[in-house]
Amino acid sequence: MTTQSSEPYRGIYGIPATPFNEDESLDTRSLESVLEFSVDNGCHGIVMPVMASEYQALTDTERRTVFDITTKVVGNRVPTVAGVSGISNIHSIELAKYAEGAGFDSVIAMPPFNISRPSTGEVLNFFEKLSDAVNLPIWIQNHSLGAPLSAKQLADLCENIENVSYIKEETVFAAQLTTELFDHAGDSLKGVMGGMGCKFLISEFNRGMAGNMPASHFGDIHSKMWNLLEDGDEAGAREIHTRMAPLNNYESLYGMRAFKEILYRRGVITSTTTRSPGKKDLDKFDLAEYDTLLDSIEDLMTWKAS
Repeated sequence: MTTQSSEPYRGIYGIPATPFNEDESLDTRSLESVLEFSVDNGCHGIVMPVMASEYQALTDTERRTVFDITTKVVGNRVPTVAGVSGISNIHSIELAKYAEGAGFDSVIAMPPFNISRPSTGEVLNFFEKLSDAVNLPIWIQNHSLGAPLSAKQLADLCENIENVSYIKEETVFAAQLTTELFDHAGDSLKGVMGGMGCKFLISEFNRGMAGNMPASHFGDIHSKMWNLLEDGDEAGAREIHTRMAPLNNYESLYGMRAFKEILYRRGVITSTTTRSPGKKDLDKFDLAEYDTLLDSIEDLMTWKAS
């Protein structure tokens, strides 16, 4: 039983980090904790596992475990979106079928890519096959990595493929592309969400976007901003957005390492271990700066560890 409804998905759809033990094994207890945290702190939906979750560093067995634990913990309290990006059509389709069986409400995927970018025809073929394989709404993750699509291409996919109806737009000029997309698309496009850690949330809201999919470590703050915007208090949302800018800068540099540092400090996970290669660690000066920055937003973090 899923929470799928006829209403478009809307709000802050948090992306929990995938926690690992210090030996890099999957920490299922901390995974349950970060999922519970993400719902409790006000996220309007959960997306798992995708780039902020280190999906590319998980085995397929682990991804299925993450699917099962996610639906068990979330338990229909908010909508769930399964990350099913893979290295081939069949890989993504198998993951999507499993996620549907596990009870997810929708799936999100980038077109498969590897050494080279897929052609326009290959992208079309992928989403057609994915739509045929599952009876769930499909989100296209339009990212600069892989095979970024134009507004016209996205609109055509929504128009011509039955289950494709939502976009996560996070190319370089995402907001402008979304405005162009709205001009091209009709009722077949049900919603567009942004990424980039809510850095452009207010502009996205004013352009008519349906929400944002950030990492969930500040889900309480991001959800507060979104709720203020929905209530017509743009000034209140802007005040919070400005206060968060220095922390957003650190996220831009350190990515998932920054997400996990915050989750660790908030008492949600037991280790900041990441698997993904090439990620810079935070040094003692970064950690000292985090002390100051987190103190400056203490009043905004409404979720507290029990």
